Amino acid sequence: MHIVFSIFVFIFAGLFETFRHGIFGLNPTEIMTVTAAILGLCAFAILRMDVLSVLQRPKRDLYGHSHLGWTWSRTVLGLFLGALLWIVPAVIDPIQFQTEALSLRTPTLLTALALQVLLVALPQELFFREAAIKSFRGDTSTIYLLSGLAYFVFFVPAGLPTAVVMAGAGVFFMTLRLIGTSILAIALIHGVLNMLLTKGVTMGLSGNDEWLYAGYFFAVCVGLSVVIKRLFAQKTSEYSYA
Repeated sequence: MHIVFSIFVFIFAGLFETFRHGIFGLNPTEIMTVTAAILGLCAFAILRMDVLSVLQRPKRDLYGHSHLGWTWSRTVLGLFLGALLWIVPAVIDPIQFQTEALSLRTPTLLTALALQVLLVALPQELFFREAAIKSFRGDTSTIYLLSGLAYFVFFVPAGLPTAVVMAGAGVFFMTLRLIGTSILAIALIHGVLNMLLTKGVTMGLSGNDEWLYAGYFFAVCVGLSVVIKRLFAQKTSEYSYA
């Protein structure tokens, strides 16, 4: 299954580049919609019937391991912990963050958030997190490494600082999932973060400031992930199903 995941990443990266360079003549909204559809199909191809576990709490060891499932109590915990990532931009660059946050007070805010969650965050979470977990099963180190690398490559066309920021966020999102948070709740956290960072992630910074922001953001995400994993990691069963 891990080979299938890697093939999908390779194929999708090529397709996304063709979209980005305008070979098919798609506008940004169409590219976002097609990208979401392709990621969703790739995730479904890997998850198959396990996609039902996204909608309801698994009644068995998910993907053959007791520590890969999710619960409602852990999801509530994940939502509280996810708020930690929302305040990171405010701590790193409070003046710029306040300026950007004020611009979000519009009548269409909920609509924009819904689009961020459904067309951006959810497809990405289903593929880069949930499908990656099933593909690599109990190998947590490989899950972090290859899922994070794939997510980094996905954002490289937007610029290396942006890719570093999103790689850090990806590590944090994966940690929330591995401690038992529902992927749907993580998609909501992801969507809100995208809104706070106004889709541009680096909030108008440039040059050295952009790289410093990316470095700080990545370091904070990894640091939070280490602490959260140590405090709330799910226990591994003594055996796993074939």
